Amino acid sequence: MKFLLLEDHPLFRQALKGIVARLDPAATVLECASFDEARPLLGDDLDLVLLDLRLSGLDGMKVLATLRAQFPALPVVVVSASEDRHDAQEALRLGALGFIPKASSAEVMEHALRVVLAGDAYLPSHLLQDGDSFAPAPAPPPRDAGLGLTERQQQVMQLMAQGQSNKQIARALNLTENTVKVHVTAILRELQVSSRAQAIVALFQRGTGPS
Repeated sequence: MKFLLLEDHPLFRQALKGIVARLDPAATVLECASFDEARPLLGDDLDLVLLDLRLSGLDGMKVLATLRAQFPALPVVVVSASEDRHDAQEALRLGALGFIPKASSAEVMEHALRVVLAGDAYLPSHLLQDGDSFAPAPAPPPRDAGLGLTERQQQVMQLMAQGQSNKQIARALNLTENTVKVHVTAILRELQVSSRAQAIVALFQRGTGPS
């Protein structure tokens, strides 16, 4: 795999490199302390970008928005000193696949990156509350032409239509319950409905209900 670390603090870059090495000892790791330094390295050959929101002299949210606009298929995870829910909400709204506080342990960071690399979203449980109305806008994986859902969202949707709870869906798909919540919110937004019941009605109206 190939990673890009966009982080201006050398010691934290070293820590991130150590975590990446636990994911894939043979990984290629590119290090940049500024966005200008990173520009020529950006491309579809990258498996993941780890972005610090507090780059010197730059608004990390603007950098994230630029990355998503110029490279929509490039997975980005925000790693930030902030533990503010509003920062997490904005990062996910702009298309980050995950938000990892720098105060997290190496084990938590490794788990978060494994979740994202497996195709799911990651948000720490203490930053995800019931009723959250945001969800990540990930790099576009294969989508269902009729519903506009990713493959994982289709799996969650099918289990929702069978009446399964978030906890049951998490167990069936080997996900955390918080990850399921993120996917459910994304499904509701994609289908332009406000409840699980309305989403299931939309599913049957399109003739794609569970078999």
